Amino acid sequence: MKRLILLGGVSILLLSAAILPNLTKVTGRTQKNTLTTSDDTSQIIVAAQNQRTSRMLSAVADDGTPQGVTQEKWLDATGEVSVSPVQSGNYTVTLKASNLVPNGLYTFWWVNKKLVGMDMGPAGGTPGNEFRADNTGNATATITVPANNNYQILAAAYHADKQTHGQMPGEMGKVTFTHLMGNFPKPN
Repeated sequence: MKRLILLGGVSILLLSAAILPNLTKVTGRTQKNTLTTSDDTSQIIVAAQNQRTSRMLSAVADDGTPQGVTQEKWLDATGEVSVSPVQSGNYTVTLKASNLVPNGLYTFWWVNKKLVGMDMGPAGGTPGNEFRADNTGNATATITVPANNNYQILAAAYHADKQTHGQMPGEMGKVTFTHLMGNFPKPN
């Protein structure tokens, strides 16, 4: 069972305990809340953080996980972004991430959802959107973007094939996997 409920601007997703383990990742923190329903079914309540005010990127497994990485380990990744003031029509976005794939090759992508489908491109341009995690899975990376951008989502994609593929990320779920995602940060 899966239901999305909107309460006062905060989304709440109800998932049956058979679908998820009792611990669910929410923006880098583990949160466990169990609700017993009238039919004695345990459910987990996962409160999604209001991303409009957040500067966090959350681990996602929408494309699956690369071979050799467990979903639990994959979802341990966290990322915090900060932005610089606008200068000369641009600003910088800095990501500080942990629990990435050690020595993994990553790229930044902007994504705009449409009524049908989406648009996307390399955030910061190529090859400026590339970065690599260190041998413990930590990374700090910076991109420069135009201040007048209309980007909706910032994603960090892992490249299991060790290639960045230029203007497109590579085949999703096979050689490229979205690892971190959140609202695209805007300057203050």
